[in-house]
Amino acid sequence: MANLESLSREACLRARKLSLTSKDYTEIYDRGLSLSHYNFLLTDYSYFQFSYASDTEYALAYYPNPRLSGSPEATELFRELEKERDGGSLNDEEFSELVAEFPSQGFIPRVRFEYSGNQYRNVRHPGAHFHLGMSGEDRWPSARKLSPRSFTLLMAKFYYPATWWQGSRFSRPDGEQHLQLADCLDEKLLSSIRLDGASQFFSDDEKMGFHFAALHGPAT
Repeated sequence: MANLESLSREACLRARKLSLTSKDYTEIYDRGLSLSHYNFLLTDYSYFQFSYASDTEYALAYYPNPRLSGSPEATELFRELEKERDGGSLNDEEFSELVAEFPSQGFIPRVRFEYSGNQYRNVRHPGAHFHLGMSGEDRWPSARKLSPRSFTLLMAKFYYPATWWQGSRFSRPDGEQHLQLADCLDEKLLSSIRLDGASQFFSDDEKMGFHFAALHGPAT
């Protein structure tokens, strides 16, 4: 695990330049991984990358592993290779070479949430928005801002559904769901989004169109 603050300025600039100029997701993902340009790394080698300038200027990104994420078959093979490496049948170099040969399939897109008062332009450039994939010009507006906690929980719910479901009270019989309320992941997500609050940069004009709001009723 590495924190962005511990990275060298040069490494950050190289990774940022690549992410802004390349449309090859695998290249961007691999560079971020090799430079430890992330805040935390998951067991499938997907990672989260957060940047923060102020309460009104920050970005949250999820980088799925293009070789594993969304592919149960590739993930199963990866786990088998891990066992062979841990058992001594493969050394680290052999393990890395085999994993590098996995095809980049890209079943799950990169997801990025941006919150920016400086870039906000009514309707044209939402202050709070999502980017899905590599276009960069797709801005899905949000009536709410998101914290790193909420963003991470959302990615876990959408892209690790089997694991999420085990921690949701809704996976229990109806008569037992109320007993799991305190530990329920869905409840933790809802509570986190409520605490995040509404976007400061969201106009009445934008309320007329499609946007992510998360909660019923007014965005408060």
